[in-house]
Amino acid sequence: MQSHPSRHHESQTDDKQRLFVAIPLPASAADTVVQWSEGAKRQWAFHKWVHPLDLHITVQFLGAVSPDVKERLVQGLQSVAQSSETFRLELQEVGTFGAHEAPRVLWAGVGGEIGQLKRLYELVVAATAPLGFVPEDRPYWPHITLARKYRGMTPMSLNAGHAPLPEYDWMADHFVLYRTQMGKTPMYERIEEFRLGHGIQQP
Repeated sequence: MQSHPSRHHESQTDDKQRLFVAIPLPASAADTVVQWSEGAKRQWAFHKWVHPLDLHITVQFLGAVSPDVKERLVQGLQSVAQSSETFRLELQEVGTFGAHEAPRVLWAGVGGEIGQLKRLYELVVAATAPLGFVPEDRPYWPHITLARKYRGMTPMSLNAGHAPLPEYDWMADHFVLYRTQMGKTPMYERIEEFRLGHGIQQP
């Protein structure tokens, strides 16, 4: 379920972009995931594995956003970045959403300084609320989507002997406003980047 702008924004249908706020994986962390995924692909048949440049930790989905709202959104997110500090994150074990035998999503857990990640989430939600955006009903639970729609001929098992995801940690020093471009690879375009402790920077 995605959050949605208020109704007076919905009347503006032209030039809207599907946006979300997320923390991207640095190249070294993405490489770790990709190398692990090469072995996982031989064991688990998913319809689509996430492109390395699309790997991220979602902070908040925003949905369709008009240009005027986007401008104010960027200003609010810049204030969030200026009042935030860098923090450590780490890759954790993989899991699934959906039926265990044929899950709809394969994901990697996120550990480290989760309290600071959740504080960033709360600040982003507070900044987007005046613009009409509403967070999801369920509690915030950070993760990294790896693959979607299991298509294997046999039931999937996470305990089938595949090597666990290697340990890896990094400092999260920025977050990104992404645009979703359906049908393109990679699917997510970086619209703006926000450096923690500083504010906006060029993607």
